[in-house]
Amino acid sequence: MSATFEQWVQTVFDHPSEGPEWHWDATFDSLWQSLGLSNVLTVEYLTRLFLETHRLKKYSLAQVAKGIWFLIGDASPAQPTYVLLGPEVSFGERAACIRAMSNFFRDFVAPAAPGPYEIESDPFHIACYMWWDIFPTWGGPQAGEPELHTTCLKVMAEVLDLPSELCRLSALHGLNHWHLHYAEQVERVVDAFLDKQGNVTPRIREYASSARHGLCQ
Repeated sequence: MSATFEQWVQTVFDHPSEGPEWHWDATFDSLWQSLGLSNVLTVEYLTRLFLETHRLKKYSLAQVAKGIWFLIGDASPAQPTYVLLGPEVSFGERAACIRAMSNFFRDFVAPAAPGPYEIESDPFHIACYMWWDIFPTWGGPQAGEPELHTTCLKVMAEVLDLPSELCRLSALHGLNHWHLHYAEQVERVVDAFLDKQGNVTPRIREYASSARHGLCQ
């Protein structure tokens, strides 16, 4: 019997926002395995989470930040998003999950961070900023199909257009890394953003100018 979507969400996010990470506890493996998650179900639950962002309203932003590191990060012991790169799940389902990330940024991140970004001390801002940095592919030849890469680039372009400094910084940070394998596409996305957006803050414009060439850390 597999865990329900609600049980999965609770397992990922219902933890103290301070203190040691719950997933480094000695009991983690047995707990995670008890959820009975297949690769197909993992993609389904990730997609639902990105689309049904109201599920996270009961948690603090610090708790959500920890959940992002766990779900997206390559250092996570579960590495749930790695299933998005493999053929075990249909391409259509995996691409739909990545497209749903645009909704997550639009419906959850942007309203939760309406002002200037703060990536020096705010855990939620830091996690969102690092989203595409810790995502398991930057478009390399051994990390997902070219069509999947195209989907990722399109989502980053959509997030870049959102009227939120944090969303824009997150997308630019990702595009900066993807410049390594998709330089022409990244430069085109950033140029289009700078050309059509008249309300770009100076620090986003400065960051975009560097990210366009893959020069940001």
